Amino acid sequence: MPATELHSGYSKKNWQAVASRLRGKQLSGHPILATLYAEHRYMGTLLKLLEAQVDSLEQDDEVDPQVLYESLHYMTHFPDAFHHPREDLVYARAGELDYALADSVDTLQRDHDHLSKLGPKALAAVAHWEETGEGVERLRTIVRDYIHTMYKHMEIEEALVFPEIERVLTPADWAELERDDLMTPVPDPVFGPVVEREYRNLARKARRALRRGAEDAALVEWIGLEAVLEGLEVLAIAGESSRAAAVQHINAAGGEAIDLVREALGDRGLLTLGLRCTLVGGSHYLGFLKDLGGIARDTSEDLGELRRGVRQRLGLVFDPQADQATSSSRN
Repeated sequence: MPATELHSGYSKKNWQAVASRLRGKQLSGHPILATLYAEHRYMGTLLKLLEAQVDSLEQDDEVDPQVLYESLHYMTHFPDAFHHPREDLVYARAGELDYALADSVDTLQRDHDHLSKLGPKALAAVAHWEETGEGVERLRTIVRDYIHTMYKHMEIEEALVFPEIERVLTPADWAELERDDLMTPVPDPVFGPVVEREYRNLARKARRALRRGAEDAALVEWIGLEAVLEGLEVLAIAGESSRAAAVQHINAAGGEAIDLVREALGDRGLLTLGLRCTLVGGSHYLGFLKDLGGIARDTSEDLGELRRGVRQRLGLVFDPQADQATSSSRN
């Protein structure tokens, strides 16, 4: 599927999900490709910080101008200068080897050109707002556009192009790419071993966000495990209730059948004994089915309540303010 097909209909919900996937992306493939994946994860972290600041602007909450400026400064001075040119080299090589990939490669390279212009505009809008206190609406619009465009771009790369690059490029192709000067490793000024002075505030915020992301992932995993155990407990209770209902009806039907046999032997009503026993058995069978229906309804309600609880707990992981809002409304 050409990359251009992913550009249309891309909602905010979609690219927020992309942000989560980018932060948790498992590195794989050739070291060059692994580096590109890692840099996507770093950029996803900073885009999330940017998004939080724009949200604060829209809600008239406290904003950290340094995070706004430094995030965009990093994006326009590191990815644009090193990450995207490296991708362009890899894309060009892959496009030469696979004609079907050429359209997607061409689209992504145009995206790089567009982002190299959009990023500085967003940075200038932030600088203007910091200096004058004006232009907040333009700032929000252009930074939102930048975040949205970057998420879309990285999603196309990771969903469509990177896997194809792994398929197309051979060890000889990678070796040839490594000889290009642009592929020389460059220390990341925020996420590398040495943080540049101008990015120290941003590095603290970004690493805190990464730690929080790891904690959230562990919490989500625990919530999922807990939900599975609770679901098994609900099903176990349903199974035990069904077994108890079956035993109860079998015992009752057996007792009534014995009474019917005794009565039949006493008054010589043996001719109708089979019919009466069948009616008793049928009555208890219908009663058992009715009990099973009640158990099924109760189980469905319990599982529905469990699902709602899981959604609520997951919601609190990704939107802690929702819990505060709920508490405030109750008070």
